[in-house]
Amino acid sequence: MGDPIDIPGGELSIAPDPNAPVLVVFGGIAVSQDEFDGIKRTKPIYVSSGTYMWKYMSALKSRFHIFVAANSEVHGDNAYESLTTALNAKGIDPSQSKPILYLFSGGYKPGMDLLNGNGVDRFASIFLVDIWMGFGRKNPSPHVPNFYKHLVNANADMITYVFTSFGANNNDARDFIAKKLGPQKAFLVGHQGSEDGTQTHLRTNEVAVGKIP
Repeated sequence: MGDPIDIPGGELSIAPDPNAPVLVVFGGIAVSQDEFDGIKRTKPIYVSSGTYMWKYMSALKSRFHIFVAANSEVHGDNAYESLTTALNAKGIDPSQSKPILYLFSGGYKPGMDLLNGNGVDRFASIFLVDIWMGFGRKNPSPHVPNFYKHLVNANADMITYVFTSFGANNNDARDFIAKKLGPQKAFLVGHQGSEDGTQTHLRTNEVAVGKIP
């Protein structure tokens, strides 16, 4: 269980047990470093999700083979194919058990690549973690929220939703999913202490990781 290795589309951490399940993680947009260390800089330094998602996933390295995508622009299908190839090269058969899919925030985009059509059949369970489902002038189509509402409506038994009041950027889609899943599988994360909105948004990962069986 060493440092993650680079593969096309992201990084892969190998668990000590070759028969460990696989966790497939797609994070959001780059976040300013000061959200993590509190240091205010004249010129912001931005951290990609391919880096900051390991902050939340490291505790699971002994239990899962973990793939973390480089960023939210990675194509989901291509990344998944490279993951499968890398696992096979390590002598690990990913088909022994279906992986868990974990989508945080802007990870909605590669998630749609992966889950389109019969793509949901690839996975044992799906975590939607403060997933973005907004639309407006830059995204005038309701395609994204409709996609995730349909996904949850058709596959509620395999989905866990961890969310803030604001991260979805779409109250209707947020409330639809939370109601469909109910309090046993939908968890609202509120503001805590002196944290700002981005920190609350990021902290949904701490809650979600704690729900992974």
